[in-house]
Amino acid sequence: MKANAKVIQHPSAAAFELPKDPKFSIAKAWTPTLAATGYVAVVRGFLHHYSTLKPFPLTSGEALFVIQLMDFKWGEDAPFPSYKKLAERMGVSVKMARRHAQALEIKGYLVRETREAKTNRFDLSKLFAALEAKLGVGR
Repeated sequence: MKANAKVIQHPSAAAFELPKDPKFSIAKAWTPTLAATGYVAVVRGFLHHYSTLKPFPLTSGEALFVIQLMDFKWGEDAPFPSYKKLAERMGVSVKMARRHAQALEIKGYLVRETREAKTNRFDLSKLFAALEAKLGVGR
């Protein structure tokens, strides 16, 4: 988070918090073996609202593409996995992975930065802004 960034608590943010119950753990929710493989933080604001964004909702394939991108996003910087890696993980062709990216770009939720002799960067800040608007907060 940037030093001058403001954290805005949405009135219903409590609904998005992890249970305070000490019995809750990723290992108990899944299994210890699966939990040991690591996990990707997917905010509930995304899970609850991706299919109702206006004017362009995301398809389930586009949502899975975003979740896969998030596995490569470790901070504020845009992730930069290859289409091949994304396609393999999603069980789709490279062409289909590119179509998901293109559809998200056309809908205004993704900016692809083409880099010479490197993988693309995938900027999701417009998607995040759309989700925040859906929650009634601004960036």
